[in-house]
Amino acid sequence: MTLTHLFKAQAIFAWMWVVLLWVAPGMVVEPSGWTLTPNLESLMQILSIPMLGIGVLAWNAPSWVGDNLKKVGMMYGVGINVLFLAVGLFHVSSEAAKLDLMSMIPTAIFAALFFWKCRASD
Repeated sequence: MTLTHLFKAQAIFAWMWVVLLWVAPGMVVEPSGWTLTPNLESLMQILSIPMLGIGVLAWNAPSWVGDNLKKVGMMYGVGINVLFLAVGLFHVSSEAAKLDLMSMIPTAIFAALFFWKCRASD
């Protein structure tokens, strides 16, 4: 798998979240121990727009950044995924949410793969 393929996979993963946020919001919130309310469902629809943007950026990054793909991979692929993990772990540690490994494990894998692929050719 190349770094370009990894960016494409990250985009598809982000777009899967967009679909889940619109079509199956209960599947998104229930593992965290939250109750789906109309307000939360509306918020999830709003949050799907930045996730759509994250996917678009990931899909197009290989053609947009050219020779700087490793730098963008470290910042975007590692940085953004680690931030998602950090916020999730903060919510778990503050007891605002239950531990949801089904969302955290793929994110951790993406962070590790981006780190590995960005460091591989150095």
